[in-house]
Order: sequence, then C-alpha cells, then structure tokens
Amino acid sequence: MRIVTYILIFVAVITTALPLIQTTHWWIRIFDYPRAQIAVIAILAQALTFVYFRHDMVKFLGISVFLLAAIAYQGRLMIKYTPIYPVQAPGAFEPVEENTFSILMYNVRLTNDRYADFLNLARERDPDIILLTEPDQAWADAVEGLDQDYPHHIKHPLDNTYGMILYSRLGLEDTELNFLVKDSIPSIFTKVKLPSGVLVNLHCLHPEPPKPGTPTYERDTEILIISDRVIQDESPTVIAGDLNDVAWSRTSELFQKRTYMLDPREGRGLFSTYNTFVPLFRYPLDHFFYSKHFNLVNFERLPHIGSDHFPIKMTVEYVPLEERFDKSK
Repeated sequence: MRIVTYILIFVAVITTALPLIQTTHWWIRIFDYPRAQIAVIAILAQALTFVYFRHDMVKFLGISVFLLAAIAYQGRLMIKYTPIYPVQAPGAFEPVEENTFSILMYNVRLTNDRYADFLNLARERDPDIILLTEPDQAWADAVEGLDQDYPHHIKHPLDNTYGMILYSRLGLEDTELNFLVKDSIPSIFTKVKLPSGVLVNLHCLHPEPPKPGTPTYERDTEILIISDRVIQDESPTVIAGDLNDVAWSRTSELFQKRTYMLDPREGRGLFSTYNTFVPLFRYPLDHFFYSKHFNLVNFERLPHIGSDHFPIKMTVEYVPLEERFDKSK
C-alpha cells in the first residue's frame, strides 16, 4: 500500500504542476480538465500519507507541503462552481417575456442515431433556439422536421465531427458562416431579433480539443478571436458551443477577463456535460457565456439521449444595463 501511496502522491503533485507551464502541448493542457478528480486524489494521498508516514515527521511534513498546496490550488479553481461561491450571473426576477429567450445546445455525437429521442426532447423543452454541434448529413436529414417550427436556420453538416446546425424561431440577421482557424471547422455568427426588437449577437463555436498530435493553439486562438470581436462590439452578446475547454482553464479565464462575459455556472454548479459514459470523469465542456445585458432565468443539464455529451438549456432575459441591477436578485 505504501507503493500505491507514492503513486498517488506523484500523480497529484505532477498533474497539478504541469498545467502551470504556459504551453499548448496537448499532453500538458489535458490536465486542465480533471481538476476535481486531481483534488480527490490529493486528498486521498494526504490521508494515506498520515497513515503510513506520520511517525517520520520529516517525510510526513515534506510530502504534506506539496499535497496541501495541490489541494489548495485545485480547490481555489473549483470552488467557483459550487453553491457556496457567490453567483456571478444574476438571476432574473419576473422576466419580461418579449425580452426572454432560450437556447438548447447539444453535441449530438456523430455515431449517435437516437434522432427520435432528440426530437422528442426538443419538442418537450420547446427552446427558441437550438444549436447542434457535430451533426453529419444523416443528422441534418433526421431533424429536418424542425424546419416548420424553426423557420430560420443555418445548416452546415460535416462528416469530420465539426458540423454545425442552428435552428431559431426568432428572426436572424447578418448571419455569417465563418472558418476562423481551419477550413474544416466552421463557426456561426448571427444576430437574434427578440420579440421586443432587441438584437442579440450570437457566436456559436466548436473548436478542436487537445488530443495526441494536436496542440491547443488553434482552439485557444479561435476562442480569443471571438473575444476580440466581443470587445469591439458592445452589443448584447451570447457565446454558445462545445468549446472543448473547461471554464477554469487559462484560456477561458483570459477570455472572461478580456470580455467581462458572465458564466452562469459560477456559484451554481458544474453542470458537467461530458462524458456521459464515464461518470467519474465528467467535465463542463459545453458552455454559455453572455454579456452583462442579461439575467439568468434558468440553466439546466438535460437527460442523456445517446451522445457522449448531455444536452444543456439556458434561458436568459435581456435587461438594459441601466435597469439590470434593479431587476436582479
């Protein structure tokens, strides 16, 4: 068991230290994801250190310094996504219907063929906007029945896992299908017209994840390109997509610092969306960020319907900045 203890100590300390290196190497950045899991490993390692090394005070204190530092660092990052942390995105109070809209977002998984389950979920939850990431032509054909209820749509199915489909019952203006980093990875920009007439900028993304042979440079670049656009346009803005990143990564934190965008998860919970098949290793990879023009009406993770991602749905209310704090709680 002492060998197991040494292994846990090594894993906890190394996986905490590696992401501190400013690099785009995938094998380092991958440890941005399992912060909660690393914290649990460090706590277990600390408990075993007490059991096996408490009689050797020098060794016990030396190991404990590193483990407690790892626990404190991981905890500092993760505490934001617990109910004991202050809410960053204010909740809505008596939202005005004509300024309120909902988005359902789902990474469908290319090999998932539970089309009917998704259609049933979409009709049950009845969002104003639906964003699908990873659809191929089979998915595009299967959900074509939504065209009648969602007359405004942008469809770019692909067989490379980076297809994208956007459905909206609200009007869309100035729509762009962009390829910000690679010709094979699309993103969508459009302006959503609320019933009140307010135009909301909507950016939809699905950058590449860190994986063997693929550095995170292009993913980080795409996210930061969008941050530049947000900075240049002070209009009400929502970012939606499978960002293949966690909100506590260096890239996401930089994005929020530059744009002042709000994360509805802070102070509410992780709402982890990936991986549905491995409960012990789940992370929030699908995100909504939005500007301070909005109050949060609802945010929920929806049931598993075949993909390795859970669908999520967000409802927000647009409130003019001068009124926002009076209507928040």
